[in-house]
Amino acid sequence: MAESLQDALSVLLEQSVADGMGSAAAIGWIDVDGRRSVVHTGHTKKWVGACAPYSLELGESIGRHALFDLASLTKPMVTTTLLGQLVERGVLSLADSLESRWPVAKGTYLGSLPLKMLLGHASGSIAWRDYFALTRQYSGAARVAAVQRAVLAEPHINASGQLAVYSDLGFLDLGWMLEHVLGQSLDKAFAQHVAAPLGIEHAHFPKDSPSSDHRYVCTEIWKPRDCGEFPLQGVVHDDNCAALGGVAGHAGLFGCVDDVLSWSVHWLRAICGFEALSPTAPSTELGRHWVSTAAAPNTTWRLGFDTPSSEGSSAGERVHSAAFGHLGFTGTSVWICPVRRVAVVILTNRVHPDREHTQAIRSFRPQVHDIIWSHFDAH
Repeated sequence: MAESLQDALSVLLEQSVADGMGSAAAIGWIDVDGRRSVVHTGHTKKWVGACAPYSLELGESIGRHALFDLASLTKPMVTTTLLGQLVERGVLSLADSLESRWPVAKGTYLGSLPLKMLLGHASGSIAWRDYFALTRQYSGAARVAAVQRAVLAEPHINASGQLAVYSDLGFLDLGWMLEHVLGQSLDKAFAQHVAAPLGIEHAHFPKDSPSSDHRYVCTEIWKPRDCGEFPLQGVVHDDNCAALGGVAGHAGLFGCVDDVLSWSVHWLRAICGFEALSPTAPSTELGRHWVSTAAAPNTTWRLGFDTPSSEGSSAGERVHSAAFGHLGFTGTSVWICPVRRVAVVILTNRVHPDREHTQAIRSFRPQVHDIIWSHFDAH
């Protein structure tokens, strides 16, 4: 029966990529005991050209360990997980204000807020601003400082805790705060405290220097990044993260489908009440609290994670209300279902060659999830 599940997903996967949903895609699922399966298809790139219509130019066929830009999966995999570790050790509390743990934020609105508001997207701040364009005159550490000043100077549009608005700003701040508390850059903190102890073998921040590693899957041909006729490859797609040298609390992580599965099983086991596989894995107490606690009323957002919307969820019509997960702009997602005791990961480069076509991924994600949920319901 597992083979029939893989067959069904392979057909959907190959058809979706053939129809223009990027050039590559991978689907993986893992149960609470660590049994996993992966299907994948496509090439590292498909298109080149300064503008549409693009020219066909296939890259290398992808393998199981193809490296995708995970985009906002950085938030739960890096920032939320590191923050959870520090809370469990008693180093931090979600009641702590940002400025009490990161002095750069002292005297600012965002600095006055408890970490819980940032983690739950309830700061009252704006969702996004183009700091890449605003800070082009700077480089290196001066540019990082300029972005920090700009983020901390943002006005709030709602009172904190009043309304949840998905925002990169809170996770930018949390990332900088974590670097200050840990005394190391976020990429090194992830490698030491998350990847190594949790068995995540390939995920990393490639930073701002393109790598010769041919496993990187291309993203967008994006004029603001001066990439000419060729898509971004091995450098972060998110512009604001690029302004920060490729390392940030909201984006910048690259990895393969097995990396996200290896991370997700620790959260799955925690929520299900199973014994932790690593001392640095989330505890059942913290995990259950965070995935069930909102920082504002009337929202699907919990602490570090999203939950399914009542209609039109990317997790499908058959998703259980207890599921939790996260999406990434480049076409990535993870949904973890403690009731079915399974986590599902989808990685695509749906922004290749450009970000304009969104319908394919919006149709693809719920179809994949419903196929997998139905399979586990029947077994």
